[in-house]
Amino acid sequence: MEQADIKRAEILRTISRERLEALVLERAERDEGFALWLDAKFAVSVADEASALLDPVPFRRRAEALFSSTGSGRHRHSWGERAAGIDEAALEQLIDEAGPFLAAGRGAYALTILKPVASGLAAYWPENADWDETLHEFFPRLDQLIAQAALMDGVSQEARDDLAGELADWQGELAKFGADDAFATAIAACMQGWDEPGLQATLAGLWQSWPPGGGSDPLDGHLTQARLAALEAMGRSEHFLNLSRAAGFHCDHGVKLAQTGRVDEAVALAHLRLTTHGDILRLAEAAAAVGRVEAAIDLAAWGLSRDGRGEGGENWRYRTDRAMLARWLREAAHEAANRDMMLRAARVAFEESLSREDFRMAEKLASPSEWLKLRGTLLAALRAAPYANERIEILLDEDLVADAVACINPQETRFFSPRDPTLGRLAERALADHSDWVIVLACRMADPIMSEGRSSRYETAALWLGIAARAHKVCGRSDQWLEHLEGLIEQHRRKHKLRPLLEGLLHTAKE
Repeated sequence: MEQADIKRAEILRTISRERLEALVLERAERDEGFALWLDAKFAVSVADEASALLDPVPFRRRAEALFSSTGSGRHRHSWGERAAGIDEAALEQLIDEAGPFLAAGRGAYALTILKPVASGLAAYWPENADWDETLHEFFPRLDQLIAQAALMDGVSQEARDDLAGELADWQGELAKFGADDAFATAIAACMQGWDEPGLQATLAGLWQSWPPGGGSDPLDGHLTQARLAALEAMGRSEHFLNLSRAAGFHCDHGVKLAQTGRVDEAVALAHLRLTTHGDILRLAEAAAAVGRVEAAIDLAAWGLSRDGRGEGGENWRYRTDRAMLARWLREAAHEAANRDMMLRAARVAFEESLSREDFRMAEKLASPSEWLKLRGTLLAALRAAPYANERIEILLDEDLVADAVACINPQETRFFSPRDPTLGRLAERALADHSDWVIVLACRMADPIMSEGRSSRYETAALWLGIAARAHKVCGRSDQWLEHLEGLIEQHRRKHKLRPLLEGLLHTAKE
């Protein structure tokens, strides 16, 4: 929590209920968006009582406001023109209001929130499809959530039929503008429900393969995922296990086994079926959550032992998932006082991420004697890596200035920003022993700003020239610097914002 949030919370605790009510009402009167948000929050709070109905009006009004306050794409005539866009964070928050109802198996309540959002997005999309960058990402999420909600107890077949008709109408229009399958899963869920031939036998554990014939249509997979989510929310664990096993959803099946206390079965399944570090992490977390920490640690360690060759070992997703598994194992092993496992996991976490945070965490967890060896291993991995975003920061932290200098060719700086604080930090640290390198770097950072007349960045150029001045002084070439600076003043004499900065540097250099 931010410091300002903490202070705000402390103040709120001292305000009387009456004063707080007055403040909220005052804001609601002046801010329609806040008022609509507040109404939706109130509706959710009231409906948290099992016997209360969820009022659909606040959610419809909130969705209408979000989509109507953004301006219309028809007013844009070129790619260079910018128009107001959807407040995607607010839209995300509105969708999230359905989350607690979905988790509790109250599908009808969730649909009360999700339907107006889907309707608003469907109406908004045709005029804005050509300009969208991220809004399309809401379609698959809404599709899956609506499908999940529609499959829950409490949603009648009549309600499903009506919803299927609405979704089909929206999708028919959306298909004209590139969103061909926007609500395909939800439509299938409404139309097929739980009555698809063979499904009841599969839920009962009588069929070993789903869908029948082993179909590989992506829609089948999405629909199965929605059915599993609905079964989970409704507490139908055996049906969940039977369907996930038959459909080959091995990770979901293993997690449910662990959640129901069948951890040994889940681990055996993992060794046979799980192929990604992300899936192994999910199962390890589930096993630890039911108290089987040692089994979870062993599973995670096995997962890290798999090198991933042939499974995209150089793929960024592979590396990210492996780093996340290693971090989890590092913390779990630390809590279990398994130092060898902890240090091994700390090494793998850094080797996969090459992040400053993972380097520092390894140092924090290791003893001084352990760190001496581990530090060398981590630095060797850092030096060998073709790319590491935080390489310079780590080397400077470790006082390896020469190594950091060797990472940057000052003649090839097009990928570096003059405003990068790490680059400035390196230049300052390198002054004493690498002054010639610093001079070249500093001038390469400052010269384009001055020559291209980027007046908003003249202060940055002056900072780099100041570094260059100190480097010239260190190597005994102050006279050469004065001559160079006088040449810059003459060259840029017409740049009225830059010239005073250069003259200030000249005055300092002559003192």
